[in-house]
Amino acid sequence: MEKLISIIVPVYNAERTLHRCVTSLVEQSYPNIEILLVNDGSKDASLEMCRGYEQQDSRIRVIDKPNGGVSSARNAGLDVARGEYIMFCDSDDWVSPLWCEHMVRNHIPQNLTVCEIAWGGPDAEAKDQQLSEEIIVERNRFLQFSFVMCPPWNKLFERNAIQKSDLRFSGDLRLGEDLIFVMEYLCNVQGQVRILPQRLYYYDTSTEGSLSKRSATMEQCDLFYHRLTAAMETLKATDEKCVYNRDWHVMTQFENMLITTAENKGISFWEKMKLAAAIEKMDSFYSCSGQVIQWGNWIYTGLFQRKSAKGIMLYLILRAAMAERRS
Repeated sequence: MEKLISIIVPVYNAERTLHRCVTSLVEQSYPNIEILLVNDGSKDASLEMCRGYEQQDSRIRVIDKPNGGVSSARNAGLDVARGEYIMFCDSDDWVSPLWCEHMVRNHIPQNLTVCEIAWGGPDAEAKDQQLSEEIIVERNRFLQFSFVMCPPWNKLFERNAIQKSDLRFSGDLRLGEDLIFVMEYLCNVQGQVRILPQRLYYYDTSTEGSLSKRSATMEQCDLFYHRLTAAMETLKATDEKCVYNRDWHVMTQFENMLITTAENKGISFWEKMKLAAAIEKMDSFYSCSGQVIQWGNWIYTGLFQRKSAKGIMLYLILRAAMAERRS
């Protein structure tokens, strides 16, 4: 009998896209799947839709829980998953009918299997496709492959490896929790990473705006840095490209936080500068900021290279004020 795959789908206010997502899952060519729809306290008709799908297909199970965020929803799915393999799909995305079958047929035990992503769907231009053929890389080099490394939804995980250290998505992180999960998972397997060139996961780019506005606190940025660094040390992922990608992800979080703070009219100028001064003292900011070579214009880049969070904050405050005057 085919090995069971548990597909975990966090659902929150997804009535607009849920039907497309679930339809693509029930039409999988691989027969032995269970679909776990985790309703995360939706306020629209998502839960009613999930219940309807559950009645129509015995492979679908609904988990209803209070709102706790995407990490909490994925963890709730992990808690009840029965499959030997685990896959994730977001409720605003959809997948190829061959998504499960192609991943499991190409999987090698104790490895991580990864596919490419179609940004915008199967009919979108394939300009973002990076591979023309399959590649196999060592675990300590996977952080080099930024085009597939972060999300959990283009990967096939082994449930035994997840259970080995009771691995879960961190509720303490607002951003980057998916990359931490992937890297800590790699610490639990002994094999390699198999990256397939097929674009089997279809990402809905129309929802990117809401994600780009998310911002972490400086404590969360610092925690992300230390968790990612610890996983890299375990994997011995110390080459220049891996370190650069770590620094880029850490500084992206710091930059989002600085921009959000600078544009917040409810925070005084002096409070903003006080926050920037505190950031400058954090080892995570100090270690990563100077490594980012190209970051906006030359003034902005220079401020990062000089590790000047106060200078960056002042620049962003002035930029926000000028943008407001122009509007």
